[in-house]
Amino acid sequence: MPENLQHLISENRYLQLQGIRSRGKLVNIELDRIYVTLRATRQFTERGDAAWLAGECALAPGERQRGLAGSGPAGEAAREMSEISVNQALAEHRRLVVLGDPGCGKTTLLRYLALRYARDVAEGSEHLRGELGLAESGTLPILLPLRLLARFLGEQRDDGTEGHVVFLRFLVRLLANQRIAVPENFFDDWLHGGRAVLLLDGLDEVADAALRRRVARRVDDFTRAYPGCRYVVTSRIVGYTESSQLAAGYATTTVRDFSLADLRRFLAQWHRLIAIGQMGPGDSAETAAAQQSEQLLAAIEANERVRELAINPLLLTVIALVHRDRVKLPDRRAELYEEAVDVLLGKWDEAKEVAETRVVHERPFDTSDRRLVLQRLALRMHEERVKEVDRQPLRELLADELAGRLDDTRDLDAAVDRLLRLIEERTGLLIARGEGSYAFSHLTFQEYLAALGIAGRDDYVEKTLAHSADPWWREVILLTAGHLSTQSRERTTRLIRAIADARAEPEPYHNLVLAAECVRDAGSGRLIGNLEAELRARLRDELERPEPIGWLAKTKTLLTRGISPQAALRRRIAAAEALARIGGTRFWSLPHGEPEWVEIPAGEFTMGEGSKAHRVSLPAYAIARVPISNAQYALFTQASRHPPPKYWQGPRPPRGKESHPVVDVSWQDALAYGRWLAAVTGKAVTLPSEAEWEKAARGASDARAYPWGDAFDAARCNAAESGFGDTTPVGIFASGASPYGCLDMAGNVWEWTRSLWGKDWDKPEFGYPYDPSDVQRENLDAPDEVRRVVRGGSWTFTESTPAAPSAAGIPRSTGSSAVFGFCCAGPLFRSSGLCPLRALELRSSDSGGGAGETSPAARRNDRVRGEEVFAQSPGIGVTHVLDPAMNRRVEFGERNPPGLVGIEMVCQPARERDRVALLEQAVRRVENWLSSGQYEHVSRRVAGIGRLLGGWLRQSMQA
Repeated sequence: MPENLQHLISENRYLQLQGIRSRGKLVNIELDRIYVTLRATRQFTERGDAAWLAGECALAPGERQRGLAGSGPAGEAAREMSEISVNQALAEHRRLVVLGDPGCGKTTLLRYLALRYARDVAEGSEHLRGELGLAESGTLPILLPLRLLARFLGEQRDDGTEGHVVFLRFLVRLLANQRIAVPENFFDDWLHGGRAVLLLDGLDEVADAALRRRVARRVDDFTRAYPGCRYVVTSRIVGYTESSQLAAGYATTTVRDFSLADLRRFLAQWHRLIAIGQMGPGDSAETAAAQQSEQLLAAIEANERVRELAINPLLLTVIALVHRDRVKLPDRRAELYEEAVDVLLGKWDEAKEVAETRVVHERPFDTSDRRLVLQRLALRMHEERVKEVDRQPLRELLADELAGRLDDTRDLDAAVDRLLRLIEERTGLLIARGEGSYAFSHLTFQEYLAALGIAGRDDYVEKTLAHSADPWWREVILLTAGHLSTQSRERTTRLIRAIADARAEPEPYHNLVLAAECVRDAGSGRLIGNLEAELRARLRDELERPEPIGWLAKTKTLLTRGISPQAALRRRIAAAEALARIGGTRFWSLPHGEPEWVEIPAGEFTMGEGSKAHRVSLPAYAIARVPISNAQYALFTQASRHPPPKYWQGPRPPRGKESHPVVDVSWQDALAYGRWLAAVTGKAVTLPSEAEWEKAARGASDARAYPWGDAFDAARCNAAESGFGDTTPVGIFASGASPYGCLDMAGNVWEWTRSLWGKDWDKPEFGYPYDPSDVQRENLDAPDEVRRVVRGGSWTFTESTPAAPSAAGIPRSTGSSAVFGFCCAGPLFRSSGLCPLRALELRSSDSGGGAGETSPAARRNDRVRGEEVFAQSPGIGVTHVLDPAMNRRVEFGERNPPGLVGIEMVCQPARERDRVALLEQAVRRVENWLSSGQYEHVSRRVAGIGRLLGGWLRQSMQA
């Protein structure tokens, strides 16, 4: 086996994080046996929204949505995000940048790829084809931490003519430093033949911005010189800035958090491999592993804060280590790291068969002493903006730590050797990286220990503020706040308030956003006073300021703030997301997430455009100011157990997108949300009709094309021209408001309406002019093959016209997409104006009871124990049956709900004087139906009677 391949295999064979021992020896975990395939996002060019929707409409009900390819008419190209595996991203792109948060598995991915490629070359095997779907066996892997290339370039004078040759010289030197001698032309055949894979790790770890740009340009040069090779580059998201982004045709993918399935798979294999390593293979090991895995899964699922941490692969590994030794899991990041460091530094000393290594004779040097040494080392390395430290500076630091503990300084060198050997071999925190250098096993540990170093200083506030504008220190600052919250509420509050109140900031909202993120790490309960509420109010105030519109305002922004209007808008997005993370709500209220309603007055407006423009009169109604957000939809799914969108991580929306509009919801999902919100608020909430949506977007005074006027302006909305490439938090485009103050009605997401189109795309059954009296046009019980109307365009749409019929899409009610969301509407909600019908009781056939009307006391009890369910307006209907005996709601389609069942209905009559007559007639019809005794399957019958009464009541109102 070639020496370089043997070195690659031995260096990357095992999982790096150590700290597990059995009988005094480390239990090594094979990387290829524990590795879980990462999931990522993909960006691709697709047809414009209108063409895409037309293609979706050709699908049969329930048919799986097809992938999109190709391009549409000029000007309609857009970019959409979708989720794929990293393996698929590798198969599609030979030049790939993998971005992700700290600890998401980027470096582990490259180590796994290096191991697989190296074994295929060394053994002549086909692991790549079988496990990754890549027909590239026989390809030479070159794994390179880019910080080492940066160090090499820093030693060279940049005369502008470096090119790819300097990169090639470095590769030869890298092998020489690993004591692998190769000729200078060793790589030539591999590179020229396109039979090499360059695995370039950690572009963000080059701390100096100018040097990082230089590294990026050399990678570009090398890529162009050897275009046939495969390239995979990793970086933290915050370090992949415009100036250091790669330009040689690289695609970009972002690593997603672990899903629940990923988490289960990792923990099952983790515990199994540890049990086998400690107990040997056999049933006992398998049983013990299964028990430990289930215990940890239960502990994670029982604690929301721990769940948020466990979706990160590194933190999940740390959680597994801590749980193995501590049982009780902390729920804050800083506390979790503290436990992990304790485990890695000292747990093996508790093993009876392992004798403690004496660093200083006759004097203890325990876990706390080791941690203090590593704190000072981590802080010094972070201040010097390095990830590695050479052996000699490390020895000097250790000597300084030990000098005061020795009676005889002649023993200092031997004590330093013992301490270095102890830290390197027995902690898993500081590891040898070759070339006579050492590094922390993960940058996160360096950041945490540096945070401890800052938190212990008297000038911790001043020290933090000095670095608050530097992305290199961001994680350190957050962890400092988190650690301080475990020590002192006063010190924590002082730090976060100082960050929020600091006058100097590199860009708008930076300090408030950073302070809000510190609150998230520290926890609001560990602060003095109402600091969290104060930050929420300040963020809301900042977000209420209109963004710059017009060249004069944009120029002023550039001159006064020093950033472009586009950059200022991105900071608004960051501020909105930070507000959501600390529990701020701008457009809805707790406990149910009820939207902020906008009242639309009764009267006429112009609907349609051109020759199809016509006047339509609507009664007064209310509509949500913005689309429903992920945070609001989460309240619904958690309370009702309705399935969440498929792109969520289990029951929670993606981190950082709580304030974004919920997407990937079908018409049926949107309708279910409205019904649930109606039930818990007592308001007749539903989807808006097409006419209601258009009036709210256009206003009544003119026939404008956009909510703000007739001219398209990408600065007023999130459309393709805006360049965000994804959804944005709801309501941040204040200048894009409609005449009534509704937001996001152009771009961001398509919004479902309750209006029908018809079965055929080309032959609408409900054309213009719009007839508000046509009750079938908003028939909620129409079959799934009848298409529904969506309005407003989305973040992928180019110059959409949301107030005009040409902007309407017509997907099926069961369809969903990353561009489909919704808002809610209903009658004016100044007062409820709702009259619950008398509650009725019946027994399903399996309980053997009869039917009849309950007493008033029983009806009140039903209403207390169950929940009132309101029908769509105008009309009456039954959406659920209530089971007071079991205190639950029974969905339609569930056969034979057991026990006592109550039915709740409400109506919203067109005229106040019709209320009593309509209610009495409705009750009589229900009682007559119940008395027939034909209610064997209660829930299905209730669905039928809801449709019957809804249609009857609409006809009565019209009469």
